[in-house]
Amino acid sequence: MKNAKIKLGILSMSLLTMSALVITSAFGAIMETFPEEPVSKIQMIGTVPSLGALLITLVVGVLAMKVPKKALALLGIAGVGLGGLLPIVFHSSVNVLLVCALLMGLGLGFINTVSPMLLSMYFEGEERASLMGAGTAINSLGSMVMMLVGGMLGAKVWSNTYYVFLITILIFFVVMLCLPLDKVTPVQQTGKPKQSASEAIREMNKYVYLVAFLAFVISFLYTIFPSNLSILVASKNFGGTAITGLVNALGTVGGLIAGFTISKINRVLKDKSLAIGFVLMACSFLLVWYAPNVAVMVVGAALSGVAMAMIFSTIPFYVSIISKPFQIAVAMSIFQFLNSLGGIVSPILLAQFGIESGANAILFGGVCCLVVGGVLFVTNFGKKALANRYDASQETVAVAPETEVAN
Repeated sequence: MKNAKIKLGILSMSLLTMSALVITSAFGAIMETFPEEPVSKIQMIGTVPSLGALLITLVVGVLAMKVPKKALALLGIAGVGLGGLLPIVFHSSVNVLLVCALLMGLGLGFINTVSPMLLSMYFEGEERASLMGAGTAINSLGSMVMMLVGGMLGAKVWSNTYYVFLITILIFFVVMLCLPLDKVTPVQQTGKPKQSASEAIREMNKYVYLVAFLAFVISFLYTIFPSNLSILVASKNFGGTAITGLVNALGTVGGLIAGFTISKINRVLKDKSLAIGFVLMACSFLLVWYAPNVAVMVVGAALSGVAMAMIFSTIPFYVSIISKPFQIAVAMSIFQFLNSLGGIVSPILLAQFGIESGANAILFGGVCCLVVGGVLFVTNFGKKALANRYDASQETVAVAPETEVAN
């Protein structure tokens, strides 16, 4: 029963992981409201949260070694709630929306970094991998429900889309009641002073950085999808905000199914999960780019959900098993830092490359995903990463547990 409550507390936060993308379904209506604003600036409402998350991940790893992770999680949920609900009242300019998006991102930085830390702290082995997969599934469920409801709420008045963030109040109380307060203890090694964050970074296995860099790559590429979907829908004359929200919502069903079956998928694909995930993402982009109707677009969106479930359950799991116990908090911060950085630089670099918004951006993302998937296949990256799994039996000194649960 205790473990069930802990699982509920941790996994409920996954409902908010991609909540910053909810407003992307209203981009078309926002552009009509603020015709004097550049398209790229309006698109930043969906990407600026990554900047907030980026700023927080620089410090959350260190904070998690000194402050209970439950407290950090609650702080993050409160930040998402404020950033999501304030625009209901304050939406007179794009700058105001960007500030609120930044606040939301700060909250997401706490949530997205602390959640995998908690899973690594309370669960081991296949159960940890399965729960990380379940986390991506619930992430997809949250994204599906919030985008669908948000699209419906904002069909006539786009600012009403933000009412969907009332869910943060419920999640705050679920985490507060279900998650035990973890008591932070110094990380000691026999005969050595306690490990600092800088020492953890210096001793980090290089594959932690390589795996985390893939989070940057997929974040950079996937951000293209929601940022340009509403533009593509409009250019194909499929509809407006409601249709975009519907495509996003139904598309996440793929991620929902894949996330809850990720342990079975991994048994079949083994070390090829990352590579196949990128290939599926390429297929998703290309289908949406080609789509002659909404149905094909939904299939493409569903494939992106499957791909994201595979990639974003595998990357943090790899990071957690390659890292030593005292390094996990810092390693997860590195992973989330690069993940957030990818989302931030995505629209900036696309503009620098001269890639136009809409169909051209979607096509570019598809080709890049295909190239990355091919490289991962050729280099046998997954097999090499798993070969670098941390083995405690090889340590000559004992490492004390990073945290314990307070009674």
